[in-house]
Amino acid sequence: MTFKILVTSQKGGVGKSTLSANLVAYFSRQMQLKTTLIDWDPHGSSSNWLLHAPNVGVVVQHLSLPVDQGGNRPIFEARLQLRHATKTSDIVLCDLTWSDSLAGELMFEFDMVLVPTSVSEIELGATSGFLSRNRWVFDSAAARRPMLLVCPTRVLPEQLASNIFTKQRFPVSFMLAPPVQESQTARDLYERGFLMDSEDVCGFSFLQFAQAVCAAREMRMAQNNQTAKSAPIVANAGLGATSSDRFANSTAPRASVLDGVVGAAQYSILGRHRQRKLAESEQNQTATSTTAAATDSSRSMSSLGIPEFIKRMSRGTSSAKF
Repeated sequence: MTFKILVTSQKGGVGKSTLSANLVAYFSRQMQLKTTLIDWDPHGSSSNWLLHAPNVGVVVQHLSLPVDQGGNRPIFEARLQLRHATKTSDIVLCDLTWSDSLAGELMFEFDMVLVPTSVSEIELGATSGFLSRNRWVFDSAAARRPMLLVCPTRVLPEQLASNIFTKQRFPVSFMLAPPVQESQTARDLYERGFLMDSEDVCGFSFLQFAQAVCAAREMRMAQNNQTAKSAPIVANAGLGATSSDRFANSTAPRASVLDGVVGAAQYSILGRHRQRKLAESEQNQTATSTTAAATDSSRSMSSLGIPEFIKRMSRGTSSAKF
């Protein structure tokens, strides 16, 4: 079954197009998945990136939604475009700048919603407001409610140690992705290449982000399979039923990854990322201290005129202890 991802935010300049273009390139080249990008942004930044950069096998579609007409028309058009794309794809990713004229029900068409945001208090406040207006989607009892990932983007090195996500109270439970760090690289690679090939902090952080999205996708697919197995068989189910009817007939509410710990970063992907980095730092410090101690020991023995073979035996004994 095709996995559908929506990358959206009401804010411009938060990295939607950068994440969209580079994520579909990662899925296609690194994961060997048939991938389609539907660019609903009028500016077409993500589609232009892929059309001019080296070909990685992504099907690129720059389409539009009748957002100005409001009501259900944009949803019907989106469903039609998604249905066409899913026939030949393992993954369909849609890049969309959200508008209040869009009905939140559109999000139910997707397995996962990624919301990029910078980590300034102003940006996080805007993101929190967007999620608050659509919390009924992510708090829905429907088995097909989308998985929500909040994605910190353009993060500066000094912001990595910030606990701002624990200070900002979000209205819904979510998974927090590893941060994609700010770098000139993303601007230099526009229409020329992809972040996964960059060897700087921006490229490395993007790879961690992409791997986390893949892990979240596996979790959601497992949930989908479990729901499908446990769903009761109903004769003529869905025939002539509206979206509301289908949601009402869904199975029991699916527990969100962070239910009960809203906005708690320590339980998120980013929290585990921080803990792993801290553990690696402590291991490096321990290794450095061990090496320094061995060096000091060798120097002290040298100053005492101890023969070389005894010094080698001493170093071997010290290594065995550690």
